Amino acid sequence: MQKVLVAEDDAIMREILLGKLSSSGFTALGAEDGDTALRIVQEQKPDLVLLDIMIPGKSGIEVMRAMQADAGTKDIPVIAISNSDDADSIREAKNLGVKDFLIKAIFDSSDVVEKAKQVLRATAANAKKEESTVTPQQPTSDTNNKTGMKTIFIVEDDKFLRDLAAQKLEAEGFKLTSATNGTDALEYLQNNPRPDIIVLDLILPGMSGYELLEKVKANAELKDVPVLILSNLGQEEDIEKAKKLGAKDYLVKAHFSFAEIIKKIHAIVG
Repeated sequence: MQKVLVAEDDAIMREILLGKLSSSGFTALGAEDGDTALRIVQEQKPDLVLLDIMIPGKSGIEVMRAMQADAGTKDIPVIAISNSDDADSIREAKNLGVKDFLIKAIFDSSDVVEKAKQVLRATAANAKKEESTVTPQQPTSDTNNKTGMKTIFIVEDDKFLRDLAAQKLEAEGFKLTSATNGTDALEYLQNNPRPDIIVLDLILPGMSGYELLEKVKANAELKDVPVLILSNLGQEEDIEKAKKLGAKDYLVKAHFSFAEIIKKIHAIVG
């Protein structure tokens, strides 16, 4: 039975994740601080670590550094758990080889199990590949082009969310372009081939998402491009306003996992 360590100081979140992993067939271990997490890693050698970047004691970054410095733990895969505002830590985690990220505001426990399985499968496949001398088969054209390379234009000022979106959506076979504010987004849309879908935050520097949506729908060349709102604004009036302005659908960040967001995008673009 594969062992997964959940290093998370939020007791409720830790217990939820431990329960979900246990019920899915994993041996789930818990740690509430970085020092305990590192000790468990060194003693138990788990198959995977879910690691809060901002955990007390040794930070998640310090734990990863220590793991990388130890020949016995350096190959244990790590999935980082993070809030979306610690961009420097996220960059450093990437440099330390973190396999994936979970954003606390938008993931659910089902995402965790699926992500754990994906990372463990990939780790096992890589290990098998390194041991094998057989030339791997080339991927089929279907694998190379799952969605016909449809283009998603994401307008989001949170760098971490943009980076995560790029990672996830490109893995699904999409081509991704992005802008950090409404003004740049409008300029891009007016001067480049139109995307297949626009994923739009509403709270943006300068021109708001509402203003951009209104301008897009007033433009004869752009008005038929579906717009999916992805915002922290969740009041009924916010949703109604966006849909009246022409939004195809509206997702509140805190209520949807990234897997569900990707599923929605697939549903819209076909």
